[in-house]
Amino acid sequence: MSKDYKIKRIKSIDTLRGFSIVLMIFIHMFSWWVKPEDYWLNSLIHSFLGDIAAGGFLFVSGLSAIIFFKSRVVKAKLLSNTNLKRAKHEYLVRALLILFVAILYNSATAIGTLDPSNIWKWYIPLTIAFSLILAYPLLKTSKSIRLVFAVIIWIANYYIVLFLLPYEGQFNIFGITFFILYNNIGLHPILNYFSFFIVGTVIGDIIFEMSLKKDKTERRLVFKNKLWLPTLMMGPILIIFGVLFNFPDFLSHGTLSSMFYSLGILLSSFSILLIIEEFEVIKVKKSYRFFYFYSYYSLTIYFSHNIIYFIFLDRLNAITIWFAVIGTFILLTLLIRFIYKKYSIKASIKAQIGRISLILIKRIEAKKIRNRTIESMQ
Repeated sequence: MSKDYKIKRIKSIDTLRGFSIVLMIFIHMFSWWVKPEDYWLNSLIHSFLGDIAAGGFLFVSGLSAIIFFKSRVVKAKLLSNTNLKRAKHEYLVRALLILFVAILYNSATAIGTLDPSNIWKWYIPLTIAFSLILAYPLLKTSKSIRLVFAVIIWIANYYIVLFLLPYEGQFNIFGITFFILYNNIGLHPILNYFSFFIVGTVIGDIIFEMSLKKDKTERRLVFKNKLWLPTLMMGPILIIFGVLFNFPDFLSHGTLSSMFYSLGILLSSFSILLIIEEFEVIKVKKSYRFFYFYSYYSLTIYFSHNIIYFIFLDRLNAITIWFAVIGTFILLTLLIRFIYKKYSIKASIKAQIGRISLILIKRIEAKKIRNRTIESMQ
């Protein structure tokens, strides 16, 4: 493999991440703005789409994490074996920085709501941070082991919730364990959503293998046999299983049925996006750019979109809310495009985390070199 190796950017990943953040904002606007008498509309939308949005975030995070890690490892081996540690450290530092930002966000929420328990609450950034950390030992395991592990986590979570739920709010070992694992169970607890992340690393592994194939025919053969056919078969099966298992549990947030249903939707959708991109079925540059902006500023948008909470709080009915949502997205998209042109990378929290992590790693390495030099001179 040549030293000018560079992994091709997968536009479908940006599209799915951008779609997930758009879907999240869409769901939140209905949750915040609809009148109490029309709250059935929010319940209906959240039932069908809620776990798809959250699961999409974790799924894409797993995709990006494994591709980032493996591309860094490959580049390190091409340059020098001594740089292999940098790849590992950079991954972990990124995870810790996301954890730090997530705790800051939770702390601000706790202050704003005057509720100290919100410092430890499973909002998506906290779930992503712990998924990155917990997945690190698994990144070198086989794809099949990771898939089995993801299923085991989901099944185990089903029984853990049943056991711990009666102890919610109690100050004992089981109550504290419930608080750590499931505060708030209506959000995105780690045991519910970690499996989305793990499955994402499996799909990302296959995509990385595809990227190593420079010959288009060979790459498409890998894509067809290892990704396209398996996911397009498994996706509908998971959807059907999720819908039928304990019907209609798939409409309830965080249930085992909803997890399988949502994963099936994500696998099927992502496979179709990859087919469109790889085989250039249609030209999607403009549509891609729309989702790219939301993907590029995904963390920035997540941390700042709460500003729109008060605009139409509990004031819109089942008809007027659609006009408000469409208008808000038009204005928000124009604002994001302006920020992209004016500030670009400076306004991206995700990009800044990557930049800071690399700076920290270089400083740590430089300090170690200085210490070794001093020791050798003594």
